[in-house]
Amino acid sequence: MPDLKDTYVVHCSSATCTMGMRPSYVVLRQSHGVFMRGQALMTVKDCQPEVNIICFGGCFSMENPSTIAAAEEVKRQIEEEAPDTFIDKVMNRFGGGKSKQAKQNDPSAAFEGMPQVVGKCEPKIVGGQEWDNGKEDVETDSAHSLLGEAKIFCMYGGEIKLENAGQPEAGG
Repeated sequence: MPDLKDTYVVHCSSATCTMGMRPSYVVLRQSHGVFMRGQALMTVKDCQPEVNIICFGGCFSMENPSTIAAAEEVKRQIEEEAPDTFIDKVMNRFGGGKSKQAKQNDPSAAFEGMPQVVGKCEPKIVGGQEWDNGKEDVETDSAHSLLGEAKIFCMYGGEIKLENAGQPEAGG
């Protein structure tokens, strides 16, 4: 069986994002006219968000404005619903309040075991970027054909990686 990195990628191959909630698919809405096992062949240029790279369900990246907004809303709700204790009132009066006390603690320890905040997944591929694994000597529509295990990066810090080539198993 050939190595995935040397296998041509077709419409509907699966992909993951390191900042995404779930796997998704890489699709080709309009064929380049080249097919493999009945599926449209993809190129390194087939990397447009929401056209070729489909939503990963949600985004955990704190670089995503949607995730930041969700975190701020959770913080606001907690502060609104949790009244200050006697210790909090003393700390507010004499010690700089909760914020100073929170800065002294390790922030990651405070949230250990708690669910992460999730924002809206809207993959943002920096202009001019292409998938990083193309077949140099095979072109489709003036672009290198896409091979498996290719990666591309979202501007919110996620690494988007192809997990399979999308080709149906050969029948026997």
